[in-house]
Amino acid sequence: MAEVITLVTGEIPPNRVEALEVAYRELVRGGLGPALEDTFLVKTGERLGILTLWHRRADLDALLASGEEPPARRLIRTHGGEPEVTIWEVAVRGSAVAGADD
Repeated sequence: MAEVITLVTGEIPPNRVEALEVAYRELVRGGLGPALEDTFLVKTGERLGILTLWHRRADLDALLASGEEPPARRLIRTHGGEPEVTIWEVAVRGSAVAGADD
């Protein structure tokens, strides 16, 4: 399976959280593009994260090699956080519907 998940997190000042949420909505409103399967803005207290499921590792690698700052990192950074990135390879995928991904 070639799917990967990126999790970009950062501590966001309380007065910037709402602005980050608005910016995230605007970003995804334009569509995810062919490389991404899904994305989520998650939070616990002042720590926010952008969790993204990529169709293929090669798509993520191409973005990283481009020299462009990835959108998730940019959102965290421009709203006062220091982005921390974790990349997870999907080993086994489950589903809410039993047997859907057997």
